[in-house]
Amino acid sequence: MRRCNEQAGFTLLEVMVALAIFAVLSLSLYSATEHLIGNNGGLSERTLAQWLADNRLNELRAGMRQPQSQRQEPIRFAGRDWLLTSETAAAPDPRLLKIVLEVSTDAPMPRQRARLAGYLEARP
Repeated sequence: MRRCNEQAGFTLLEVMVALAIFAVLSLSLYSATEHLIGNNGGLSERTLAQWLADNRLNELRAGMRQPQSQRQEPIRFAGRDWLLTSETAAAPDPRLLKIVLEVSTDAPMPRQRARLAGYLEARP
């Protein structure tokens, strides 16, 4: 009978290299996931701010609110505190008013999350 001296399996060095590769790949996957989660939170905040600006512009167009030359007001919307700034300016057509709405987070350091410009019929 003949004995085989070859051993099956991996050496310690091969296992260590495989673990190092796995660790690097895991770290990069974790970093990418963390980045996506951070973007998702910002995206939802910007979406809510855009909805708030759209709602206010539609209220102005429907005549539910009167446009003012400049106004800043805190608003509670979707369970969050916001700061809505509206500014009215003359449009190239004298029959129109230009409205610029900015929505910011209402925090110690407000960050602008949405900006919307639209036109209203100028009422005498």
